[in-house]
Amino acid sequence: MATLGLAYILEGGAQLIWGTQVHALDLGVSDKPIIIGGVYISTFDLVAAAVAASMVAILSIVFRYTRIGLAFRAVADDQLAALSVGLRLPVIWATVWTVAGFIALVAGMLWGARLGVQFSLSLVVLKALPVLVLGGFDSILGAIVGGLLIGAAEKLAEVYLGDLVGGGIETWFAYVFALLVLLVRPAGLFGQTTIERA
Repeated sequence: MATLGLAYILEGGAQLIWGTQVHALDLGVSDKPIIIGGVYISTFDLVAAAVAASMVAILSIVFRYTRIGLAFRAVADDQLAALSVGLRLPVIWATVWTVAGFIALVAGMLWGARLGVQFSLSLVVLKALPVLVLGGFDSILGAIVGGLLIGAAEKLAEVYLGDLVGGGIETWFAYVFALLVLLVRPAGLFGQTTIERA
């Protein structure tokens, strides 16, 4: 609740200072369409996909092959055990939040350059919830596959089911889809099932 309250204060203060209108953001990347296999694809979308793929690859390598990545995984698995072997939790948490902030910055800049920078841009983060639920909260591969499945499911639902419910299904279908997956696989498609021994 404190986080939500602080977010509202920051957003309200920013709107008082800079206004509520949509601002254009130019990253210097052309939006000229190119033809690949008879399909028109935006150059900007290709650059954004390349940036996202690069960040995922770098994070995967860091998590798997570096000491800080091992520390991240140890803290995520068991904080008390990580503390008992000498890991400094405040440093780990500060690093995690720094990395998360940088990733959010890059994602926000790409999204803002496509649709304009506005204060409702923060609502985009709600789209990540069904992706994480579907793929599993502890799997990078699950996040990638979950994002692709959610994106495809939204578009297909809008095309084939939209007329049956009067349209607008794309905004909420991802949550229904994730809920259906949760009924079958509570840990997500790639999430690890926690085994508790009594």
